[in-house]
Amino acid sequence: MAVDGRRVGPWRHGQSFREKQMEITLKGRTALVTGANRGIGAHMAESLARAGANVAFHTRKPRDEVNETAERLARECGIKTGVVVADLSDPQAVDDMFEQFDDQFDQIDILINNAGFENAHALEDMPREDWQALMNVNLNAPFYCSQHAARRMKKAGQGGVIINVQSIHDEVVRKGVAHYSVAKAGLKTLTRAAAVEWGEYGIRVVGLSPGAISTDINQEDNERLGIDNMNSWIPLGFIGETKDVAGVTVFLCSEQARYITGTTLYVDGAFMHNVMRYDMRPDHDLGV
Repeated sequence: MAVDGRRVGPWRHGQSFREKQMEITLKGRTALVTGANRGIGAHMAESLARAGANVAFHTRKPRDEVNETAERLARECGIKTGVVVADLSDPQAVDDMFEQFDDQFDQIDILINNAGFENAHALEDMPREDWQALMNVNLNAPFYCSQHAARRMKKAGQGGVIINVQSIHDEVVRKGVAHYSVAKAGLKTLTRAAAVEWGEYGIRVVGLSPGAISTDINQEDNERLGIDNMNSWIPLGFIGETKDVAGVTVFLCSEQARYITGTTLYVDGAFMHNVMRYDMRPDHDLGV
């Protein structure tokens, strides 16, 4: 196509090739985001919706605010949204969640394994039930969800994307959260293994590991440790926001990232390479 003697290609009039390359759309895709009721998961779900994807919001318990958010985004973005409810610590509940999903959507193209939690225990005093409870949600549930998603993606024959939300603790450790580090390191290995097994079906599996991200969930901890102190531990000089993780998520789910799989991307301002400064502070209260 030529405009004023210039060949502008299939993109819109006046748009450069570079601008076209950076235009990200997920229109026609359908995503399921676990732990989408607050924090990083909520921003991920909204960003996927604003990029044009249909989105299923997962929440552990029924919440009016999640339903309201889903309905609002459906109106504003011209997409289809839905809500699925499940306690992911229970394998049967994971099965039930995908039945809820199938009742509302015809396909799944994107799975975001975001749901998880962290608590603090000295390793030698950690109750077995606490160890198992964290493993159930942070490692087992992403595995079960990925199985369900991969089966559906393989059957549809259109490929897909699975994003495992890990943590810088999949690579570095500190006192008091050994079980969390073990679970996230296991999830990182699952990311690599699943990418190898499912690559032939066009299914990409990518790890996304946030560092210090400010959310409503960790606001009290951040205030206790001191924002200025935390900023000083991060080489970039500031705590990240949920939008920093959400934006990367949209990119990883897009065609622009079609050759990225089996790897982990760290969104942490280089914090993981400086984490010893954080752990060695004499006034650092681990809460154990």
